[in-house]
Amino acid sequence: MKLKILNHSLAIFFGQFIFLFFSVSLMSQTNDSISFENTLKDSIQESSDFNFLMVGISYTNNNIKYKTLDTEIKMPTYAGDFSYYHKSGFWASVNYANYYKANITTYETEIKIGYQHTFLDFIGDKTYEGISYNHTINSSIILNSKYISFTADAYTMYGLSNNFFSDLGASLNLDIDDLFLENDFFLFNPGISASFGTDDWIFEDFTPVQRFGRRRFLNSQGYSTDKFSYQSLSFSVPIIYSYNSLSFSLSWFYNVPSNKLKALNWKDQNGFMISVFYSPSL
Repeated sequence: MKLKILNHSLAIFFGQFIFLFFSVSLMSQTNDSISFENTLKDSIQESSDFNFLMVGISYTNNNIKYKTLDTEIKMPTYAGDFSYYHKSGFWASVNYANYYKANITTYETEIKIGYQHTFLDFIGDKTYEGISYNHTINSSIILNSKYISFTADAYTMYGLSNNFFSDLGASLNLDIDDLFLENDFFLFNPGISASFGTDDWIFEDFTPVQRFGRRRFLNSQGYSTDKFSYQSLSFSVPIIYSYNSLSFSLSWFYNVPSNKLKALNWKDQNGFMISVFYSPSL
């Protein structure tokens, strides 16, 4: 059971990390941060047994900076994304971006339709599987400035138990071009995220008697159950260096569970991840 909050936090952390990595790949050509709708699709946990719906809106005041030109273009932008992934493998998405500061009406619309299939099976100790679910609905809002990003996520998970979660986060964006070599890129992106949610997932692996006993224990300690409440605070420190088609990353994360979860003997959890990515131009 203790691993479940870690798996939940890891899902958030890895999703943010994958988003960062693909953003770095994009930044090697442009610093257009509104492309997050496309890169987020690569961070979706794929499975063939549930449907996935994502609705996102964002605003950015970032500049576009071209590595080959000594110029910047100010492009504050509103953007939106609507994506649906069916468990059969078919998916469709609509992306819209409005460059409202342009001298003439300027916007971009993109419609994508595709198919994908993933072979995935979990074998072994179910404790390591994390929260069990069959369907999920996600929504997110991202606000980007030059140095700071704010995120708000809300999502439901339907499975052995039905749960609703919300995450509020902020991160610092420090990037340097041509740090050691021409056309290299360095990103330091520390962040903090607070997680809230319902607590049915905490008890889903217990027998009815065990669930009753643990709920009664928490109530006796002054904690409410079967309600939406604060669950954990997470810190992450990703460092990414990219040169041409290679990217290297070192990331550290730390999760502090709420007092309610600590009453169930949950502990602070931490870890790190070292990764190497190769993304040749095709």
